[in-house]
This record gives sequence, structure tokens and C-alpha cells, in this order.
Amino acid sequence: MKRLDKTILTVIVFVTLGLIPSACIDTLDFGTVTSEGQLVIYGLLTDELGTHHVEVGRTDRFGLLPQGDPSASVLLLEENGNFFPYSHVGAGRYELNEFQAEETKRYAIQVQSGEQIYRSEFQELPKQSAEQEVEYSFITESEGMRTRPFLSLEANVNLPESEEDIYLRWSLEETFLWVRLWTGGPFELPPPNCFIYDEIDPSTLPLLTSAETGSRNFNIDLGRRLVDDSFLYPFFVSVRQLSVSRETFEYWSRVKSVLNNQGSLFDIPPAPILGNIRNVEDPEERVLGYFEVAKVSISRIFTTSADVPFFLTNPCTNSQNPPALCFDCEAKALGRRWNTETPDWWGFD
Repeated sequence: MKRLDKTILTVIVFVTLGLIPSACIDTLDFGTVTSEGQLVIYGLLTDELGTHHVEVGRTDRFGLLPQGDPSASVLLLEENGNFFPYSHVGAGRYELNEFQAEETKRYAIQVQSGEQIYRSEFQELPKQSAEQEVEYSFITESEGMRTRPFLSLEANVNLPESEEDIYLRWSLEETFLWVRLWTGGPFELPPPNCFIYDEIDPSTLPLLTSAETGSRNFNIDLGRRLVDDSFLYPFFVSVRQLSVSRETFEYWSRVKSVLNNQGSLFDIPPAPILGNIRNVEDPEERVLGYFEVAKVSISRIFTTSADVPFFLTNPCTNSQNPPALCFDCEAKALGRRWNTETPDWWGFD
């Protein structure tokens, strides 16, 4: 039920190889030929108690999307010598459960792929975050002769007074409920409903720093999500504010700079974006990706169909032959992560 989340890996591959799109990025599936077999690693460790992920893949000869490496060995390293193994959960996605980063320790990851060992630089957990208030609105955008409806998200951010600079980035995850049709008898239990997860608009890459600014209050555009039948039932957005190191912030700033470069004749050609992961025996090998340690602050908003000012079509009603997605979570998820377990935080207060 889980897959390699290729979106952020594809962003990393795209910008590191210096490939610039001719239009805005939506699906991040550009189908451009790349060098085959380049290792791509992305990992995030936070102070949130729970599950932390590392994605390991290799570039495909026929496109940008990395193919997950299911045979790697992944360890979280502490500078004091302790280590914690990640478990492979499918298609190059590795998980470390019931763990949280601590301020007094420094962390790195080690990935063994084949006979080669790759290791990131050690990092410590930032100490400060910012106050934020997340707001949403429904908008429409014109595209030629048609308009499309979107959920737009933004945050009002208040940076704390501090002698140390603060570096922030954001990530958004959607979780929506999908109610399955039930055609069984009156004495049979209906199937459990689906909870489907996905990233929202990762190419927006919202970033903010207190460095070289006199202001403490900001309004940040976080991204948007096309409105479709996913909004028929409760639709949650988890907004994660990540307080990161200066080096991590600079890495994502370079990534964003390349994403925003539309290929004008006057644009500066993108330089290679180097991450913080190296081959232990061969430091000249070009490894794509990054491992970051972040202090996290989470805000959640939700909508119901009553909030949506657009007409929503339910494909499972008034149909003599309902499609497979009306009965099957996998068919509705279309490769996204899903399960049938209600999240601990699911509620409507």
C-alpha cells in the first residue's frame, strides 16, 4: 500500500542535472533522458515522535523518475556511535518508527547500495521555529477557454526575536477520506473506508529566513491543490513548518532558483547542486539528494464538501456500472499512499 514517493526525488534529479522546463511544473514527469543509474537519496529526520523516511532510488534511462532501490541498507547514525536501522517498506522507501531527534545530538544517515557505502554530513536539530496561522481559500484560474478550481493555501508567519538567524521551509501533505460503496447484505459489515495521502504542490518550495531582514511578520504562499472529487468527504491538509540549518536552507534555495528558471536567454545557467551525501570510498562520485534534520511545527486545516463553492461530481452515485475506484482503495489512490486506519489526529474541533 506504500510506494516510493517519487515527487521530491524527481525534483532533486531535475534540478541537479540542470534540466529546465519550458512551462510550469505540475506532475514533474518530464520524460527527459538522463544518465542511467545515478543514485538519488532523500531523507528527513525531525523532532516529531513517529515515523521518519529515507527514499533511495536510481535514475532511469528512459525518464527522470527515479526507480526505487529495494535492496539498500539504511542506518541513522548518531555522532556518539549509536545507530538505528531503517526498515524497507516498499520500492525504495525506508522507515524508522517511534523515533524523534533530540537537540543535544547530531545525526547522519548511511546507505549501503551494492558494495558502496554512502554517508551524509552530521547535523544537529535547530532550536527555534516560528508562529504560524494557516489559511485557505478557493480560487479559479483561467486556462485558455476553460477555468479550473483550486484550493489555495497560505500562512501568516511571525518570526521570534532572536540573535540567531532562523531558516524555514514548508511541506504540505493532504489526507482525504474516500467512502467505498457497499453492495453486501444487511448482516455483513461494510468495508472500511480509505484514507489517502499525497504531497501538495512540492515544486512551490516555500522558504523564509530572518537573515538580513528587519521584518518579523510575513505572508507566505504555500501552494495549491486542484479541486476534484477528493473533496467530497473531509479533506485535511497537514502543513509542516521545518526549521532547518543554514546549509540546508541554501540547498533548497538553489533548488528553488533552478525550478523558477524558465530558460530565458538571459538566465544564468544552473550550476550543479551538490547535496550533503558522499560515497565514503569515492568522494568524486556524483550522488544526488540530501539528508536534513529539522525542528517541525505542524498546523492542520480541513474542508468538507459544504465548504467547497464548486459543484462536485460523485462518480459512484447514479451509475449503473460504478467504476473500480468506488469499491477499491488502490484504484482511487492511483499510486498514492493509502490505508484504512483513521489517523490519530483526525478530528473536527
